[in-house]
Amino acid sequence: MTITDPFTAPGHNRPTPSPAAVALAIQCRKAKTIADTAPTRFEQMPTPAATTAAGGEVQLVVRPKCLADWVRWTAELGCRDSRRMVHTGATTVCRFELDGVRARLIGVGVPALLAAAYGPKGTARV
Repeated sequence: MTITDPFTAPGHNRPTPSPAAVALAIQCRKAKTIADTAPTRFEQMPTPAATTAAGGEVQLVVRPKCLADWVRWTAELGCRDSRRMVHTGATTVCRFELDGVRARLIGVGVPALLAAAYGPKGTARV
């Protein structure tokens, strides 16, 4: 039994994709390319990043060993706006753009590193 695609059968046409669908497909392709090249691109960073792409967005997950590692990642990616950083339990999430594509840097363990360095009230420990 042969299964045929009903859209390729004579007399049936595929609908033309919407401009929004085409734009999302392009963003998804860009995000996938960036995620695929990230390990080589960021190989000089102190901790490796696990990278993925979904929905036109790149996600980099890092596990910094110290605050200096985290500062280096945020500086490298241009994550300077603290209003775009969210602490969610055991992680810190920074939203930014990487080569024109939406991206997230997720720092696993960063809130604990900050608490160890600055204390629970945000005051430097002596």
